[in-house]
Amino acid sequence: MNQPTRLRVLWLCLFLGGAWLGMSGQEQERKPAAEILSAPPTLETGPVLYTSSGRRDPFKDLLAGTELADKSSTVKGRQVSIDDLILIGIVRAREKLYALVTTGPQGFPHRIQAGDKFADGYVISVGESSVTFRKTSDRGVSLPRPRDVIKEISQEEP
Repeated sequence: MNQPTRLRVLWLCLFLGGAWLGMSGQEQERKPAAEILSAPPTLETGPVLYTSSGRRDPFKDLLAGTELADKSSTVKGRQVSIDDLILIGIVRAREKLYALVTTGPQGFPHRIQAGDKFADGYVISVGESSVTFRKTSDRGVSLPRPRDVIKEISQEEP
């Protein structure tokens, strides 16, 4: 045999041998259909680990460790002055009075109750038509005598 014929025969043997090995591997992996259907699926159990690689962990609770009152979106505890609040209504819920206030004509309404704190004081009481605040500071300076501020709901003329 000459050189090109030997190469062709060698390539043919390699090709057929590789095909035979591939088929035999496939035949070994096949299982009967009854065995596949009767076997319950197995789940791998173990801890799921997350590596942040410098990114924020999406599974971490952003509000962890804060009180429930801090999670609500109100003006309590924020740098809002009592003078900036506008009383828009009084609500009775579960035999308790709450005041609805806003910080301006375009502001979002917030629910406040007795004891809620602001930048310059706190709420003393909520009545049927008014809210009483105790102002303890003015523009960051403590007042020598706290001053009470009463905000009433204005009755609109029809």
